Amino acid sequence: MKYSPSIQHLANVLSANRLCICRLCIHSLWGLACCWVACIAHTPVSAQTTSADWTSFRGNAQSSGFVDADAGDALVPAWKFKLADGGFESSAVIVETTDANKETSAESASVKTVFIAGLTNDVRGKLFALNLEGGKKKWEFDSEDGFITTPVYSDGKLYLGDMAGQFFCIDTAGKQQWAYKTEIEINSSANIYKDKVLFGSQDGSLYALNKDSGKLAWKHTTQDQIQCSVTVAGNNALLAGCDAQLHVINLDSGEETGSIKIGAPTIATPAARGDVVFFGNEKGDFFSMDCAEMKTLWKYQDELGGNSIRSSAALADEHVVVGARNRKLYSFDSKTGNENWSVTLKNKVDSSPMIVKNRVVVASTDGRLYLIDLENGSKLWEKQFNGSFTGSPAFAHGHVIIATDEGTVYALKFTTPE
Repeated sequence: MKYSPSIQHLANVLSANRLCICRLCIHSLWGLACCWVACIAHTPVSAQTTSADWTSFRGNAQSSGFVDADAGDALVPAWKFKLADGGFESSAVIVETTDANKETSAESASVKTVFIAGLTNDVRGKLFALNLEGGKKKWEFDSEDGFITTPVYSDGKLYLGDMAGQFFCIDTAGKQQWAYKTEIEINSSANIYKDKVLFGSQDGSLYALNKDSGKLAWKHTTQDQIQCSVTVAGNNALLAGCDAQLHVINLDSGEETGSIKIGAPTIATPAARGDVVFFGNEKGDFFSMDCAEMKTLWKYQDELGGNSIRSSAALADEHVVVGARNRKLYSFDSKTGNENWSVTLKNKVDSSPMIVKNRVVVASTDGRLYLIDLENGSKLWEKQFNGSFTGSPAFAHGHVIIATDEGTVYALKFTTPE
């Protein structure tokens, strides 16, 4: 994908005295390893089934990246959709909705849809609605500036921000319901808490808007840019960011209740299980932290170093699976931090892995997609695609969806070769 017109745009956004290392990381090949808002509950990670939707960047509010559904030992193509003059740096959401464009019986009005946002070569935004079966385009929504965030779906609405700092609410027929203007670019994919939609901005603020009206409920400002998305324990949001801290913020009041230093900036979205959260940073540290006790439970760093972590973790039972820029995919024991296994891929892993029962789906920056055995880390299947993967895979209703920076959305299905 050619981004030359966007170089000046990005240069205008950056300030010489605000050149956070985190900001530079976001646009490797002008791609986004986006960091966004996720929610931590006091209960174990909630599993999705094949009948459940994938409603946000990491599938659910806890950013677990986990689906409890049958998988296989390989993936086969189902369909592909091409954006002719642009590409995708974000991930898809997959939901079952009511098709507002058709007058049909109640039995046939339900339709499964893929929603994915991208940007054209002249840095304009495109949000697409595609039929899950077949990939046919239903509609597209245009923004004056590019989308590098994943939409979040809630109650018939999609919410996402663009590179000009405009945040949109769009219904499932592709109609804009409202828009809210922030001060600068939005790289943070949104999340939902009660009646609020949450997202971060490069102005350093976490915004909470009423999801129906778009009116500001509260805004909490940190010391540096926010490139990630939140995670919640009870009514507290967890925000890991460019200021090298994990912030705990009360979601009802917007007031910060505490913070933990993490040693380096991060763009990785925390994954949560109860009060425990898992994420890495630019220095290559990977943490398990207790956000109720405000303490680090364990920390891992590869002995060889060089493994900046921009990937967000996926959680399943005792496994915490995360990719790194040293080409490795790791599984850590969630309680001890000991390495269960690691596997070396053929290029960097900025995309976030997804776990479907006992299979890990992971993509690398050279355009390869892998299927890994969760129990032992063995490679079961791999395939080379055109372009690079910085967006992450999504799964719902029997389909894996992933897109490249060269503008192709791929749908695949699990199979087990004879």
